[in-house]
Amino acid sequence: MAEFRAWIRADVEEGFGSLHQVRAIALAEAAKREGFKEIVLITRSPGEETTSLLLPEGVELVVWGKGVQASGEAARLADLVRPHVSKRIDSRNPRPLVYLCGPLFDEDYQRTLWRAGAEVVVISDVAGTTFADWYIVPKPYGGELEIPSKSGYTRFLRGAQYAPLRMETIRAICSNRIHRTSAVRFAVATEGLFAAYWLPKISAAVEQVAAPDYIDSGWKPKLTILPGLNCPGDEDLGKLAGKGLKVSVHHDRRHFIDALHDTDLLFAPDGVILQESLALGVPRVVLPRSGVNPDLMFEHLVRRDATIQIPDPEDKEFSRRLAGSLGRMVFDPAYRRAQGRIGQNLCDGLGSIRIIRQTAFKEYVVPQNVTRFFETGDPMIREL
Repeated sequence: MAEFRAWIRADVEEGFGSLHQVRAIALAEAAKREGFKEIVLITRSPGEETTSLLLPEGVELVVWGKGVQASGEAARLADLVRPHVSKRIDSRNPRPLVYLCGPLFDEDYQRTLWRAGAEVVVISDVAGTTFADWYIVPKPYGGELEIPSKSGYTRFLRGAQYAPLRMETIRAICSNRIHRTSAVRFAVATEGLFAAYWLPKISAAVEQVAAPDYIDSGWKPKLTILPGLNCPGDEDLGKLAGKGLKVSVHHDRRHFIDALHDTDLLFAPDGVILQESLALGVPRVVLPRSGVNPDLMFEHLVRRDATIQIPDPEDKEFSRRLAGSLGRMVFDPAYRRAQGRIGQNLCDGLGSIRIIRQTAFKEYVVPQNVTRFFETGDPMIREL
């Protein structure tokens, strides 16, 4: 039987949450589950603290210091891989796999690893010239990306069916999901969010949401803040949200599954929490974030009725306009059910297992009728 080895490289990007880091952890979990002989996850400070807490047993964590340029780092990684390259490459002697999570690893970086004998897999939301064997774009939204392949035979995997989420999330997706008919618990994910700008605006809008006559007169929304790794402290977050609502801050900045299960309506920019909520079918309001393809993601989700159009935040009537749109989402059961189904179609959560099986074993194909995965889980992975 072939022995597979994987090196997974990812960084936490300051100000952009932990998406690439958590994707790397998800790949390590999937590779461990699929029986890889050796798995090494490589990161830099400050990513080691979170990574070490979430990393599955048996996966080696390597932390590199800062100050090394990309070319030197690529050569260093190539030196780690080279001793494991077989003289004869076939199904019994596969190439070592190197997974690069994020947009920080350019064409030359990939070429260095490829020439060292590695099978290079790039997982990125950003299009760019590549020399990799595989280029994976796991976006839960549309848009055509032109990615030139300098090697001439790069294979592309696209779509949210390849969004790598953790095993914890996959199991949660396969369990029963019950949401209330009308929303009570609201949540704001601060991952990648300009919290000082958005939290007061969201709180002011939520305060103005009025319950219709048939709803219990005691109805009052509860706001929970899901803090990312790079955001203000818990006390500061509570102050930013104001005093008009009952506000609590989720205590765990790494595990959000339970909180998302208890959330009726989520405000989130792009990132791990947004993708997990898509997979779980939690209705959400997407907050545009400047600088990271906001139009591509946001406009696609608006067209699919997976989010509402956000009014101009600088409009003096912003709070009232947003409150009106929220009223429709909060109290219309049909809208909420439709949102949940659309979310599941946009991101079903099994991407980490698919990526490992496709790139290593060359055996996994996403079927056209993807909806069969949403009820009891993937039939190919029965224990989930």
